Amino acid sequence: MHKHQILPQEWEKEVEHWLDWLKAAGCSDATLTTRYYKISYLARLLHCGPMEVTGQALVHVCATQPWKRETLKGYTNTIRSFYRYLIECDDDDIDVDPTRALPRVRKQRSIPHPCPDSLVHQALDKATIPETVMIKLASECGLRRSEIAQVSSHDVITINKHYYLLVHGKGAKERTVPVSAPLAHMVENAHGYVFPGRFHGHVESSYISKHVSRLLGHGYSTHSLRHRYATTLYAYTHDILLVSKLLGHESIDTTQTYLALTITNPTELITAVTL
Repeated sequence: MHKHQILPQEWEKEVEHWLDWLKAAGCSDATLTTRYYKISYLARLLHCGPMEVTGQALVHVCATQPWKRETLKGYTNTIRSFYRYLIECDDDDIDVDPTRALPRVRKQRSIPHPCPDSLVHQALDKATIPETVMIKLASECGLRRSEIAQVSSHDVITINKHYYLLVHGKGAKERTVPVSAPLAHMVENAHGYVFPGRFHGHVESSYISKHVSRLLGHGYSTHSLRHRYATTLYAYTHDILLVSKLLGHESIDTTQTYLALTITNPTELITAVTL
């Protein structure tokens, strides 16, 4: 599970107990793997045991890594969670929480980047059947790459002659999204995981993103297809609550960053707001 990351020995006991704590809180295996990866990387950079870490050392490590803002946020959230566990639950006394020295990472306002339908059609023309399912699950159902990797034939649901897909989202949260009959049948024909792993289970999310990005080109990705889904859906429904629910967002603020909206009639807009 964690063969690519070596955790320093002096961190092993506390990290093992912390992961149990996270699992007891309902965190998914994917979340646990991500947290382990990040804590292992930070531990190797800090060059000391968890009880010897200082706030200054944490600030220095975070300040000297070439991380983008979202990556930095992921690492700081991980180390904060770890020390929260140590303070609240661990038997070893820790006098000062070193993560208090870390500044809050300001959320970056992302620009919507929906993939044009023309490129989606070009990609579908070149795609294999499995790749076609990948593209359609992202562009027609709004699934994240990690969610696409987990799709199984057992996730197709029929309600009142309409097809829905049970999506296994972030944080072990599930949602259902409408799916077309042709796509539902493609998923059902898999008789298990649509994208099975080489030995067991399903493929990793990186496998999905590699295939989709190669087919789309021009810097577009599975996330761009998700933006396409959100923008198209909102243009049709004008219901941001519905779009947010189908995307699996906890906040409408997040959904708004996915919408690439254009002013189709600026004259009417100016007339409407002019006093």
